[in-house]
Amino acid sequence: MKLAIIGTGGIVETCLDALTKADFVTPAAICARPKSETKAHALARKYNIATVYTDYEQLLNDQTIDFVYIGIVNNMHYEYAKMALEHGKNVICEKPVTSNIDEFVELEILAQKGKLFFFEAITLLHSPNFAFMRQHLPNIGRLRMMQANYFQYSSRYDKFLQGIVLPVFDPAFSGGCLYDLNVYNIHLVMGLLGMPQAVQYYANIAANGIDTSGAAVLVYDGSVATCSAAKDSESTSGAVFIGEKGYIQLQGSPNVCGSVTLKTEDKLIKYAGEQYENRMVDEFIAFEKLYRENNLSACYKLLEHSHNVMDVLTQLRHSAGIKFK
Repeated sequence: MKLAIIGTGGIVETCLDALTKADFVTPAAICARPKSETKAHALARKYNIATVYTDYEQLLNDQTIDFVYIGIVNNMHYEYAKMALEHGKNVICEKPVTSNIDEFVELEILAQKGKLFFFEAITLLHSPNFAFMRQHLPNIGRLRMMQANYFQYSSRYDKFLQGIVLPVFDPAFSGGCLYDLNVYNIHLVMGLLGMPQAVQYYANIAANGIDTSGAAVLVYDGSVATCSAAKDSESTSGAVFIGEKGYIQLQGSPNVCGSVTLKTEDKLIKYAGEQYENRMVDEFIAFEKLYRENNLSACYKLLEHSHNVMDVLTQLRHSAGIKFK
């Protein structure tokens, strides 16, 4: 699996570190804007990447590349993924794949028509700890309440308060807390329970119209999930799924999907199935396996989940009056 890396930001270095532990996945090229070319060459030397591109179209015409991994600013995901799919390249795209559901549907159709692999890079879905939660969810009886929290004070928030607006706090770049952090809470809940019946987002909105923190409510038949996240404050992150016969508790932020506690009427189990320090290793191993086995049906099942999450994200954003460019 020959992979081209798009971007040079912090998530890209985490990705490249993960690939050193994912067998059969080779970072064969990296593409950056001309002003980031020096950084791209530094990453290429560090991770033994053969080719550096500053022209995306040129990279897409490289027939040795199987996949592109898109790790750039949110509002550019759609354009870059669309170009890759139109050139017959398989795509792994960082979350959120697009800014809205209409863009997502267009990419989904392109991938399926071209029989191409198209993955959203959501680490928690491929975690052994998430698999444990899904396996044991029926053990806690009928679900009544779910709470998922991801609180991480952003180093960019101080600059935001000074009037320096970076992409993560800019609606023009599809930024905000919902799309940056709360998206993981929503993937966690929907990964276990599927599509909710109704949704609403209650957000703290800054003067430029972006959400710096907020709580999303997802309503299911007989149960309610509250997904809270903040980039303007810090607290304990984690999740708990509460049933009539017990609970399942996740320690730490949902993107890492740390250790899990299962408590039922007759037992208490603590589980930590992660083998790798880097949270992205498991997802690349999973993607490579599906690609090697040409298992498009499993890929499109994951894509259907991402479709539903993007649908909900779009509804949540609109419910809070947050408008992107």
